[in-house]
Amino acid sequence: MNTDYRKPLPGTPLDYFDAQAAVDAIAPGAYATLPYTSRVLAENLVRRCNPATLTDSLRQLIERKRDLDFPWFPARVVCHDILGQTALVDLAGLRDAIADKGGDPAKVNPVVPVQLIVDHSLAVECGGYDPDAFAKNRAIEDRRNEDRFHFIDWTKLAFENVDVIPPGNGIMHQINLEKMSPVIYQQDGVAFPDTCVGTDSHTPHVDALGVIAIGVGGLEAESVMLGRASWMRLPDIIGVKLTGKPQPGITATDVVLALTEFLRNQRVVGAWLEFFGEGAAALTIGDRATISNMCPEYGATAAMFYIDAQTIDYLRLTGREEAQIALVESYARTTGLWADALTTAQYERVLEFDLSSVVRNMAGPSNPHKRLPVAELAARGIADEAKLERGKGEQAQG
Repeated sequence: MNTDYRKPLPGTPLDYFDAQAAVDAIAPGAYATLPYTSRVLAENLVRRCNPATLTDSLRQLIERKRDLDFPWFPARVVCHDILGQTALVDLAGLRDAIADKGGDPAKVNPVVPVQLIVDHSLAVECGGYDPDAFAKNRAIEDRRNEDRFHFIDWTKLAFENVDVIPPGNGIMHQINLEKMSPVIYQQDGVAFPDTCVGTDSHTPHVDALGVIAIGVGGLEAESVMLGRASWMRLPDIIGVKLTGKPQPGITATDVVLALTEFLRNQRVVGAWLEFFGEGAAALTIGDRATISNMCPEYGATAAMFYIDAQTIDYLRLTGREEAQIALVESYARTTGLWADALTTAQYERVLEFDLSSVVRNMAGPSNPHKRLPVAELAARGIADEAKLERGKGEQAQG
């Protein structure tokens, strides 16, 4: 951790790294034009980058250049049990090798906090009509995975910096959104944005909270676990301006299917998206998370939303401590990560999507981008028009 630009965070006993001062020292006024993603990456550089290369790395963000690699140090790693277990097996093997050489195996631990969530091993054998289905399926899961679960339980006790969420607690990304992400991390007396990599393509689900979270392979996740930087060049950051609001009866699923089709046509593969505008501001965190969760389906790497009052309300709804909620708001407002401070952000490319244009949609699970408006079912011979009309009439009467 560096020392330059470290300052007290107003109203807290913590410090923070003033990325705005560092950026504006290179190019006055440049910070105000940076997208949200670049501001978070700038803070990461100011806090962790080698001081000798800091200016050159920040210039990549300021000048939108892509000719130099710069380091990114995610705050944590989120793993599901399949790939996460593989990484921890490697660390266990390293412990054995060190013990064989007479060293202390207990010194081998992840440097970065690792959250392993067991949710990829459940096979549903008992249907939902059975009132004991959950207990029966869990018993089958435990029997089939006895050896694996024994190892995972051991890692929780044997390794430092490993937190295990046992089976039966839910889906990895929902847990990350509802419980695991602090939005603003604090460590060694310093507050900084939560960032993470995860061993699943839907890791961007938590981007809805303003947390940079991207899916990576097991080897890259393991490298981050060991404290190594994830090297990158400035990604293609695209602004997506959402206007209007969904019509009555339109669900988040309708919205995300229409957005997926739109974004695929706009060729955003590999890009980092930032959703903004009055339409984005009006969406609940649940709706935002649905959009971020579909990131792999439209091919982007990340699908970010700004921190705002909706974020604060969601943190309170999901039981975060009041002190943490206050820290999130204070940090975001102080460092220019609050939505109001991003009205001056400039993007190399901006797309616009009208939420009020979304109609009721359907799509198959294997091709979610092939959207089918419900209004066209009869015309395409998929449904009986008379039955559809009767259904509309009954709905109107109800």
